[in-house]
Amino acid sequence: MTDMPSQAQTSTQQAKGDLLAQALKEIAIYAARQAIRGRSFKRNSLLKPLDIILAELGRYPKELDFARESSKGLIFDHLRRIRSWVSEAAIYEYVDVFFEKVLKQALGNNVGKLLQRERSLRSAYLVFMRQETARVLMEKKQAASEKEALAQLEAAEIEESEEETVTGSLSD
Repeated sequence: MTDMPSQAQTSTQQAKGDLLAQALKEIAIYAARQAIRGRSFKRNSLLKPLDIILAELGRYPKELDFARESSKGLIFDHLRRIRSWVSEAAIYEYVDVFFEKVLKQALGNNVGKLLQRERSLRSAYLVFMRQETARVLMEKKQAASEKEALAQLEAAEIEESEEETVTGSLSD
């Protein structure tokens, strides 16, 4: 007798994986549409709100309500500090959707499983976030195609990295 999963188990695991990808995509789209990100289009800037949630869950894995509410406050405070305008209601909705769709529905409130997959979650979220940000740029007529919009995001990231390098070398 083998320990191979049955076809039913495999399809259930596949459905859970698809649910996780769909939930991540949903919050990334919401974040892109509501500009829930840092000041720039750099990787760290796009990931900061998600990173705050993951850090709070890492600190308080058994206190989900506390982690949820503290994430809302920390994200709002961070974005208000670095951007001129931020919607508190949109941030609260973003955090609530993460906890409901990603953590509860896709992962069954299993914080350990979430944290084990943190690197992959961040990578997938970033892909979804960049794709939707490119669509937003196209809708605002700042790019003619998704390919052009993605190229603009990449160029902005490279330009910002070069500016940091110059600024960093000047302060040394």
